[in-house]
Amino acid sequence: MENFVEQLVASEGTVVTETMAFMSYNPSIGRVLEKGGVAKFQCLMRAIVEKLPSVKSRQDFDALHRESVSNLLANVKTSRDSAPSYGQGQKPVNVFFKVYVDWARKPDDQTRAQLLPYLHVPLDSIVMKTIKRQYPGWYKSAIKPLIKTPLQEFSLSKIDENLYMKWQAFFREQHPEKPLVFDVVWGLQRRNLSMKMRHPVFQIRVQLCDSLIFSSSFSET
Repeated sequence: MENFVEQLVASEGTVVTETMAFMSYNPSIGRVLEKGGVAKFQCLMRAIVEKLPSVKSRQDFDALHRESVSNLLANVKTSRDSAPSYGQGQKPVNVFFKVYVDWARKPDDQTRAQLLPYLHVPLDSIVMKTIKRQYPGWYKSAIKPLIKTPLQEFSLSKIDENLYMKWQAFFREQHPEKPLVFDVVWGLQRRNLSMKMRHPVFQIRVQLCDSLIFSSSFSET
C-alpha cells in the first residue's frame, strides 16, 4: 500500500501537467489540429514546464515561447493534413501557460510572480476584434499595415509570428504588470453574447445561481 501511495505522489506532477495540457488543447484548437494531436501536445508541455523556473527575463520567456510553438508546428498537423500557422500554434500554448502558471500557480508562487509580466495573451478573433473597436487608432497604425489580405485580419490560420508579436507588444505596453488580463475580454464577450441572445445556457446559469443557498457561518476576523 505504501508503495502505491508513493507511486501516486511521484506521478502527481506529471498527471497534473498532462491534464492541464489536455484541458488547454481540446477546447482551444482541438477541432482544427489533427486527431490525436493532444497526446503530442502533452509530451511537449511536459518538457517545457521543466524550463519555466529558469526564465528570468522577457527575452528568456519569448525564446521559450517560440520554442514551444515551433515544436508544436514541427510535430502536429492540422485536421486537413497541412502545416499549422503560427497563429494556430500559439493558441494552445498560451492557454496552457495561462492555466498552468497563472490559474494553478505552477510550478510555484515565486515562478508565477516572475512570469506574469511575460505571459502572452491567447490570441483569437474575439480578442482581436474587441481591441480593434476599443483602440482603433493603434489598430490602424500598428496592425492594418501588416494585413496583406482581408482573411488575414482575424483568422489564426493567416497570422504569422511578426503579426502575432505586434499584438503581444501592445498587450504588454498597456498592462505590463500582467498583459494576460486582456484574456478576460474572451470571457466577457462570451457572457455578453449569451445575455444578448438570451441563450438557454445563460438562463439556466442565472436560475441556478439564484436558487443556491449560502450559509453565513464563516466570519472574517
